[in-house]
Amino acid sequence: MKTLKYGIFGALFATLLLGCGTSQKSNSNTHITKQAQDTPEAFVPAQGIALDNASCKSPMIDPRDGTEILMVSAENGFGNYKVTPPKYGVQPGELLRLDCQTGKPIGIVKGGGN
Repeated sequence: MKTLKYGIFGALFATLLLGCGTSQKSNSNTHITKQAQDTPEAFVPAQGIALDNASCKSPMIDPRDGTEILMVSAENGFGNYKVTPPKYGVQPGELLRLDCQTGKPIGIVKGGGN
């Protein structure tokens, strides 16, 4: 009986720890950690592609110098793009977030593992 009690307690404790770790990890790239630097007012999609309300586009291009950034993930109308550090103030392990409807930079989020 004592073994069963500790076995159940151990299983519940392990589930609690795994659940906390999972929820923390899944939310790690949802918050802006800092503002981007020296970005264009808006990035533009590749020639022949138009921004719309239906999806995020990739690649997106800096119209000032032709730098292409590639989308890694998208959710709720925002796309997270891989940038070669230190462009736009992005460091290794960070992504540049854009508004998918306008191409405007929103900020920098964790993720990417550059």
